[in-house]
Amino acid sequence: MDALKDIDPWNTNKDEALSGNEWTSGDGAASIAPLAETSRPSLDASIRNISVVESTEASDTLGRSTWEEELPRNTDILSEATLTGSGSSLLGPFGSTDFSVTSRNFQEPHHSLDENLSDWLKTVRGTYKPLGPDIVVIEQLPDKEGLLFKHTNYLVRHLVALPHAESNNDRSVIRRYSDFVWLQEVLLKRYPFRLIPELPPKKIGTQNADAVFLERRRRGLTRFINLVVKHPVLSKDDLLLTFLTVPTDLSGWRKQAIYDTTEEFSDKKITHSFVKMWQKEISEQWNESEATIEKSIELWVKITVSMERYERRVKFMAKERAALGSLIHEFSVSTPKLYPTEQSSTVLEINNHLSIIEKHLKETTELSNERTAEYSTNLVPSFRVFIDILISLRDLFERYRIMAGNNVPLLQRRVELNNQKLESMKDKPDVSGAEYDRIKSAIQRDKRTIAEELNRAWLIRECILEEFTIFQETQFLISRAFQEWSKLNSNYAGRTVNAWEKLSENLMDMPTSQN
Repeated sequence: MDALKDIDPWNTNKDEALSGNEWTSGDGAASIAPLAETSRPSLDASIRNISVVESTEASDTLGRSTWEEELPRNTDILSEATLTGSGSSLLGPFGSTDFSVTSRNFQEPHHSLDENLSDWLKTVRGTYKPLGPDIVVIEQLPDKEGLLFKHTNYLVRHLVALPHAESNNDRSVIRRYSDFVWLQEVLLKRYPFRLIPELPPKKIGTQNADAVFLERRRRGLTRFINLVVKHPVLSKDDLLLTFLTVPTDLSGWRKQAIYDTTEEFSDKKITHSFVKMWQKEISEQWNESEATIEKSIELWVKITVSMERYERRVKFMAKERAALGSLIHEFSVSTPKLYPTEQSSTVLEINNHLSIIEKHLKETTELSNERTAEYSTNLVPSFRVFIDILISLRDLFERYRIMAGNNVPLLQRRVELNNQKLESMKDKPDVSGAEYDRIKSAIQRDKRTIAEELNRAWLIRECILEEFTIFQETQFLISRAFQEWSKLNSNYAGRTVNAWEKLSENLMDMPTSQN
């Protein structure tokens, strides 16, 4: 069992997670520590317990063990020893797959991806289009419902026809915040190793009635549902379709309907082709990404906050210009009394030019207001959606650490011990036949459980590789965000310069002397 000492290339040793989003500040974020090279980090008892519970049959079998041993720590699902070590000969579901090929892939360096793997990655990436337009819009309804506790309702409308949905003109449904929570929960149960975006908070202190907070929550819900709809797997989920199309009250429907939340790996077998094309470099890439995700979130949150601060500064400048225009108007009313027209008529010309300045300030104030509106509705959301995606990847890392454990090494060890016991019983005529059969049945049960858990291990590996592959497409959101930022500022800077140049020309003949 020396192979069981191999290091899991996808493990993590971070303890804290950054909650960087528009609801919390990213200043206090802690960056992730480097990955350990020699040992796995110790998981706390709660995580270990969750890992054991994940395999019910394995847990039941362990309770019937004929050998009492100290329960070792659950081995991570992506440990190479778990998939290619001494237990590989017990892989019933994989048939005659030659795992020696997979083992060599982990021992020999690859300087380029296998052609089959490259084609697979290209196909997977082609299924995800994060730059596509949003197809679901959410509007907050003005009237609240509820007798004692009032809640906000949202009009959720999809702009395109959905598959397997009835074709009618009404593509809108009314949902409340708790309906979004239910949708996220069922998606996490069905697809625990997929990129599931976070929801905005229901409330922060007493801010649940604040108009600004409610608008931020509406935008957060819009980003959440559109990220789900754009996902190549989640978008095909029947409960998502129910959420978007069932016109009745969803809370009542949930109480009456019977729906399945079984994990997506149920009754699914790993393909031979995926096992053969797997390479160690993939897990190393995942490991490097996991090591930098916290810092990336922290930095992008700060970038987004900088954009929002600039928006507020522009809004403040607009108010200052409007105030300046009002002051100039009031001052122009008093100038004829300071400079009687009987003495000189130039004061009238000065007042006319002051009105031109006032008009200019009004126009530039409108430009600034348009600019802040563009920032708020188009630019900032482009930066915020990337935060949501980074957080969903970080959460996937966390769920993997908690949920992807298995008991394969323990089961393998027990099979070996039980086999040794059977061998020792062969030369003992006084051994009970019932005892022999019981141990033999226990071995068969353990082998079946090992096969099932290894199959699930490979399915998880395939799943998270799919997610990490489609995540690569999200890098183009960075390009689009800064392209929009540059275009917006260039547009309004040009219009502002034109307005100031026009004002300068108009003020050239403003009187500077009596002649």
